[in-house]
Amino acid sequence: MKTYHQSMDELHFTPEEKEAMTERLLKASQAPVHRVRPLRRMAAVGVAAALVLTVGVGAAATGVLKSAGEAFPEVFGGAPAQTEIIDRIGRPVGASDTADGVVITADAIVGDRYSYAIVYTIAREDGKPLAEDLTPNAFGYLPLRFESADVDVGQQGGSHGASYFFDADPEDNAVQYVDLRTGDTPLTPGTARASFRNLSVYTDNDYTKSTPVAQGKWKMRFAFQFEDTSVSLPAGQSFLLNGMEATLDSVVLSPLSFQVSYTVQQEVQWDNAGGNGQQSAHDREESLRYLESLPVVLTKRDGTTIDLTSSGGSISPQGGKTVCQKSDIFSSVLSLEEIESITVADLTFPLAQGE
Repeated sequence: MKTYHQSMDELHFTPEEKEAMTERLLKASQAPVHRVRPLRRMAAVGVAAALVLTVGVGAAATGVLKSAGEAFPEVFGGAPAQTEIIDRIGRPVGASDTADGVVITADAIVGDRYSYAIVYTIAREDGKPLAEDLTPNAFGYLPLRFESADVDVGQQGGSHGASYFFDADPEDNAVQYVDLRTGDTPLTPGTARASFRNLSVYTDNDYTKSTPVAQGKWKMRFAFQFEDTSVSLPAGQSFLLNGMEATLDSVVLSPLSFQVSYTVQQEVQWDNAGGNGQQSAHDREESLRYLESLPVVLTKRDGTTIDLTSSGGSISPQGGKTVCQKSDIFSSVLSLEEIESITVADLTFPLAQGE
């Protein structure tokens, strides 16, 4: 059975809506696992009417396939070196379905041991624009929403991530939708099942009002496969986190993402006492102590650094201890040869040349 946090991660709310509703459900259920999602990439793509936790079998492939490198430049950057990496670790998909005159196509997927990203293209069959006045906001996100959206890749653990709409080519009639997800447990090759229902556009930038664009349900099934180029760094070291003893369980890096897993030698104490859907001050402080304050910094060989401290993750009390995982998908893909080291708390792990 999925926890409330896992279920909420599969919806597409604004960060504030997700936080408020998740904490309200947690208060009622006393669910033990708390999740923190990074907000830097989360778009305000709407409120779903219901949980959709399973999907059906989908449609057939379309004509010409986009390569992964062609599908992802607006998400991860389009420099030649980045395109080369994306083509190496990604796969074209091309599965699609049509409802109410609108075609949704899964273009390509990239992934690694714990994370994946899928780009979809959405367009009307008649060649007309999808909707009027689709003006992107300051972050480049379009004011579109699905009533519900779900991608089932067979992962057994929880996950966190983000999704948003954007326009890769303003000269054509199509827009794009990307789903980025990083999880607690390793991914396995298999079949992805994607399902979307009822597409709308927000009215006058008011995220409480929307106008239908296309009504119906889109379903598709495609191979969940990619090249995992993750590397595991030596772990098992002890460190202090806000005065608490902790043990580093694993550090995993790939060109797409990172994951740090560690065990704090005392159990987090949640009170779930927040009112009106708000996290209590006590629980906010516990989340900060156990997860959010853990420093994680990536150092590149050119001397520049990438601060990953604000990444999301999970906090799970287990028998007097607390198991935490901190992870995120990078804003641009990185060759492992570019990375000099990763530092977790006061522990620095160099990457050997050639990794």
